[in-house]
Amino acid sequence: MSIDKVPKKAGPEAHDNSSQGTRTRGTRMAAGSNVSLLPQASASDKDDPRRFDAKRRIDEAITPELVIALCGPLGTPLHQVSATLKELLEKSYDYKVVDEIRLSHFIKERSQRGAASSIQNLIDAGNDLRLKYGNSVLAQLAIRKIAMVRKRQEEAPDHSQMTLSGVEPAPAAVVPTPVVRHCHIIDSIKNTDELELLRSVYGRLLHVISVHAPLASRVQHLQKKLGDMGEVFKLIDRDSGEEFANGQSVRDVFPQADFFLRISDGTDDQIRGSLSRYLDLLLGVKIITPSANERAMYEAHSAARNSACLSRQVGAAITAADGNVLAVGWNDVPRAFGGLYEAHGRPDESHYVDHRCWNKDGGKCWNDEEKTEIAERLAQALEGIVEAGKIEEVVTRLRRSSEVRGLIEFSRAVHAEMHALLNAGHSSGGRVRGGKLFVTTYPCHSCARHIIAAGIREVRFIEPYRKSLATRLHADAITEIESDEAKVRIVPFDGVAPVRFLELFSEGGLGRKDARTGRMRVFPIGVPVTSVTLEAVTTLEGLALRELESSGFLAGP
Repeated sequence: MSIDKVPKKAGPEAHDNSSQGTRTRGTRMAAGSNVSLLPQASASDKDDPRRFDAKRRIDEAITPELVIALCGPLGTPLHQVSATLKELLEKSYDYKVVDEIRLSHFIKERSQRGAASSIQNLIDAGNDLRLKYGNSVLAQLAIRKIAMVRKRQEEAPDHSQMTLSGVEPAPAAVVPTPVVRHCHIIDSIKNTDELELLRSVYGRLLHVISVHAPLASRVQHLQKKLGDMGEVFKLIDRDSGEEFANGQSVRDVFPQADFFLRISDGTDDQIRGSLSRYLDLLLGVKIITPSANERAMYEAHSAARNSACLSRQVGAAITAADGNVLAVGWNDVPRAFGGLYEAHGRPDESHYVDHRCWNKDGGKCWNDEEKTEIAERLAQALEGIVEAGKIEEVVTRLRRSSEVRGLIEFSRAVHAEMHALLNAGHSSGGRVRGGKLFVTTYPCHSCARHIIAAGIREVRFIEPYRKSLATRLHADAITEIESDEAKVRIVPFDGVAPVRFLELFSEGGLGRKDARTGRMRVFPIGVPVTSVTLEAVTTLEGLALRELESSGFLAGP
């Protein structure tokens, strides 16, 4: 994978949100009942009126509330996924209020472009709102709706007809009775600022589900709706990523999910089965272990943490045909006589020096430096053609051009895929042939040819890589069509994201069996495995809503 410099963004690695009092597994509460699943204070403590039981008060504020945000490229059946989630949560998991929040409705209510008439107008209108009121305005409106639904839970049980015009200004922080089982489904987020705000407010309470459908099925769906095939592909490209901050950028939001849902055949059974498995994990209903693909991608994600690359951390894992992991790799600088530089040298090295980029010449990226020099040499070659006073401007434009920015061959680092292939070759030899490669970022074209030559039959990735020319240069050997078994398939990963792996697959503080009976412990009702108190959440909601008010949005167009 290329390690060219990319902007830092709040992604799956930035799920910390420790300020929200998030606790995992062992601190669960039987929502919907008066039975606490937490260690209880002694009777003497409870009976003492002078004693303030902080732990009990905190436990009482733990909520089973969920916020689920959907993300997916244009033409993906997100509404179907939302409807299926709502049905499952109500019928199978006893959620009393499941509110579907369509961000497009906010745009239509406020638009002056006739947004309901076309997808193009809807995108334009959404961009206009972000430009005028801030890139996270649609997320702020979703937060406002969530706060109002929670506030009105007893006053108006039916919230399906609530509109912007029917909502009062943002309420003060409201801490509801935590046993009410609410879920809010946001359909759908398309801008990184929207995701960042939702994560900042809801932390681990928020679960992002990214939905992927094959390009052919998305095109077919949109063609039925629009008719014009040229218009279809223009919209798909635009939806994927616009080159300005207030635009849509699904490709940047998509990889930051907690769960990846790939819809291969589009059947309701397939969607229902995948969502049920995730909800079972999320609510601790069943004992579920990781799939071979989830294990391998977690290994790749974990391996990436070894990298000290200044531009990005990439990890890879190779599995044999039977699914067992053969080797892992990460991107970093190679060292003499094999391997990569690490934090500490070999046992027999008494004077080890770490020569990685962060620790060499004051810490610089050699790839960036070389590209700058190329731009300068090209500008110098144009002397006499370009006016003397504009040479610096030419250098700047060349440096920013996609052709120069896309150069990846001057990095000192071995790419993660190559490191994994080398490691597998040392230990497992021929078992690589026919295996799979799991990589956190789409392979670059340099790695692609080695992947082909090594005999890998399938590549799974999480984050896209715009600079890769893999399919363009090797269309004879590589495909992104999952059903094409005549070529090496490069397809998106599906399943539990590595950032939620430990949280969802850990057994929990209470254990899986009853110590008294020796039998499997069964909870009377599904409870989120991550316990969150609403005290902090409602305060953070109030801050987000204060920004919405200060932007002037509530005052009208």
